[in-house]
Amino acid sequence: MKEFDQLLNIENDTYESSKEKGINDGKRLGYVEGYQLGFDKGTELGQEIGYYQSCVTVWNHLVSNFNGTHKFSTRGIQNLEKLTKLLQDYHLDFNDENIMSTLSDIRMKFKLTSAQLGLQTKENDELSF
Repeated sequence: MKEFDQLLNIENDTYESSKEKGINDGKRLGYVEGYQLGFDKGTELGQEIGYYQSCVTVWNHLVSNFNGTHKFSTRGIQNLEKLTKLLQDYHLDFNDENIMSTLSDIRMKFKLTSAQLGLQTKENDELSF
C-alpha cells in the first residue's frame, strides 16, 4: 500500500512544491521591482530639489545684483529667504517621516516666491504640482 501512497500524493506534492517556488520567485521579483521603483522616484525627487535649488541660487543673485534697478517686492524677498532656508535644511533622509510634507512646503513656497518676484519659471509653463 505504501507504493500507492506516493502515487496518490503526487498531485499534492507537486502543488506544494510549485507553490513554494512561486512564492520565492515572487519575493525575488518584488525586491527587484521595488528597488527599481525606489531608484526612479529618488531620481525624480533629486531632480526636483535640484531644480528648485538652482532657481533659488539664480534668484538670490538677481536680487542682490539688480535690487537697485528693479523693484522686487519686499514679501517676495522675504519668501526667497525662507525658501533658501527650507532648501538648505532639506536633507534626503528617507527615514524622516516628514520628508514629503517638507517637500510640499518647498513647492508652495517656490510658487509663491516666483509669483511675488515676478520671475518666469519653466514650472509656470510645463509643470503642475
